[in-house]
Amino acid sequence: MSNKTKRLLEKYNILVEHLDYGYIGKCSDGSELEKIVKILRSGQEGHYPDLTVFAMRQLKSVKPDSKLFRQETPLVTRYSTTSEHWDRINQDLTKWENDMQNLQNDMLSVKEPSPRDLPPIRTASFKDGQSSEIAIKKQDMRIKSCDYENWDRYDPDAEILKMDLEEERHKDLVLKENERNLSDKIIQEIHPNDVTVLTEAEKKILALKHKEKGNDYFRSKEYQQALVEYNNSIAIFPSAACFNNRAITKIKLMLYKEAISDCEECLKKEPTNVKALCRKAEALKLDDKRREAYQTYCQILRLDSEHKLAKGAIEDLRRQLPDLPPANSFQVQIEEVVNDDDDFAALVKPKKIVKDKLPEAVQSLKTETAKMVQKAKTANLQESKVEILPQRPTKKVLIEEIN
Repeated sequence: MSNKTKRLLEKYNILVEHLDYGYIGKCSDGSELEKIVKILRSGQEGHYPDLTVFAMRQLKSVKPDSKLFRQETPLVTRYSTTSEHWDRINQDLTKWENDMQNLQNDMLSVKEPSPRDLPPIRTASFKDGQSSEIAIKKQDMRIKSCDYENWDRYDPDAEILKMDLEEERHKDLVLKENERNLSDKIIQEIHPNDVTVLTEAEKKILALKHKEKGNDYFRSKEYQQALVEYNNSIAIFPSAACFNNRAITKIKLMLYKEAISDCEECLKKEPTNVKALCRKAEALKLDDKRREAYQTYCQILRLDSEHKLAKGAIEDLRRQLPDLPPANSFQVQIEEVVNDDDDFAALVKPKKIVKDKLPEAVQSLKTETAKMVQKAKTANLQESKVEILPQRPTKKVLIEEIN
């Protein structure tokens, strides 16, 4: 007997009276409004387009980040995108396939069994040989058509009662098995603190699963749950990509200092990761460290000179802080020299010593001037017929020496 599918009203425990404009307009519970919208969309209680739009509007005001507002985007095909984009997608897929193949090879290459206790393999209640023997016995127990003596002893009511009892016994067995499966977990989830029993390849795979869960939570804007999954992934196997994803999650949660620390951890593993540099610069800028953010954006331009985000951010920061240096400038380090003796003359060592020629020039000027004056006097005396007295050696020079 097949189980009848429950209506959404019964499944969500919502009253029919709640599918009303008055109740929906006063409701402030986002989860209940989501259930009401699902019921109205299903059409099980009738088709009410205006009421559905009104419920969606109320849900938008109460819980704007609800999953019901997600819109499906068409799949990207080879003919719906550019050839460069399609080639880049193929390259990413090929890289992912190679990484998964390498992980699988690493796991298969481990010869020693894992030291942890694994649950036993689930098997059937009897072996194949036993099942074949039971089938043969049932076939032998069947009465042949020409065996009239056994047909005379055959009691249909007793056989029907046996069949009913067998069916009831089978139902009880199935119910007990279901209860046991619900109460006892055959496989328990491994806690991130108990990963010492795992191999390196198993750690990578388990960390990758937690990272993918975190990515799903991040896309649905559930940042707190995404942060928990990224923490589990890093605790199992720290990777640059997970540090990078956790950094942008912490930026969304306004944990800027922790986001900067995650970006630095990512850059330790991948120093040329432009995405990590962008997120570090954004976190620095939001943390009111605009000069440090400017230096980080300049570092991005050194790696990618055509990065549009970095160029726009640098122009914005230079408008805010006019004293910032140009993006392509570099700082020169000046080393200070300390001399205990204060002998600064020893620091200046001329390459070539040139003799001072000024005294010789002054002496030559004095001699030439005296000769010229003496010649002029001699010429004047000869014209006036005046006897020229001999020059005394103690006579003063007319032009004094220049100090």
